[in-house]
Amino acid sequence: MGIKSTYDIERETAINVIISKLLSCTNNQLADMLEVFDESYFRNYMVYDSLPDDNDDYRIIKTVEDFMRP
Repeated sequence: MGIKSTYDIERETAINVIISKLLSCTNNQLADMLEVFDESYFRNYMVYDSLPDDNDDYRIIKTVEDFMRP
């Protein structure tokens, strides 16, 4: 038995909570969120305020479409 309690929440409310928190998330929190999506199988992320110049081009995600590609 853990120390956490389980709460029920409607989908719309959950989405609104997440949207309200997004702008204040740290880069690490954003990276953790990206990992839950199906496209992230075999992927880890480092989120930067601006991309470093020395990254390998094939592992840079600049658009939503880039993220969706396998």
